[in-house]
Amino acid sequence: MQDTNISILIVEDEERLRSLLIEILSSRFQCSSAETASDAIRLMESKFFHVALVDMGLPGMSGISLCRLIVNRSPRTVVVVVSGNTDAQSISEAMNAGATDYIAKPFGLSEILLIVERALGRHLDGAVA
Repeated sequence: MQDTNISILIVEDEERLRSLLIEILSSRFQCSSAETASDAIRLMESKFFHVALVDMGLPGMSGISLCRLIVNRSPRTVVVVVSGNTDAQSISEAMNAGATDYIAKPFGLSEILLIVERALGRHLDGAVA
């Protein structure tokens, strides 16, 4: 059952992974996707997103820079960084940029759903103001 009141922005440059995330999440949420940070920024200008899943390694603007921009422009959007890097420095950099969570590639179906639900809980509890 889809909750059309909850919107998720998926920012991922790898087409197969972007399509997989859409497939996983669109059965429950309203999903929009972007291949680049500039595409994501354009989408955010016309719509509010409850959660943004942001790949760290985007072409052009990095995922970390996009994370900072989202936090500044839309402080109620909960940002989750997705990355193949699992070293402490990458995780720390993402959290310092305003991400509330970090998920490592590859991830499982249940893991991504859990992370998104946790992010929504933060949004709905008002932890993000």
